[in-house]
Amino acid sequence: MVSVDEELKAAKAAKAAIDALLTTTRKSEVLATLSKARSAAVLNLSSGGTLNEARGNVGIALSSVMHSRPKPEKIDKTKVAISNWIRELET
Repeated sequence: MVSVDEELKAAKAAKAAIDALLTTTRKSEVLATLSKARSAAVLNLSSGGTLNEARGNVGIALSSVMHSRPKPEKIDKTKVAISNWIRELET
């Protein structure tokens, strides 16, 4: 489990990294950032609530982008999931 501050930091890093995924030549760095964010979300899952729903959604979305060819529609879905996760962490 990581602190909420660390989780928020990972979420914001993922938000920046996801934008670079289609254009970067340094995919390993981007994927490492996304992996760290996914781990932060999944490790902090607990029972119920909108924050946990956001954590689950972002975990699934990040896995989908990381383990297949990143297509624009998957990236857009992941951006929404990350934004929702950040919003829930900040409330």
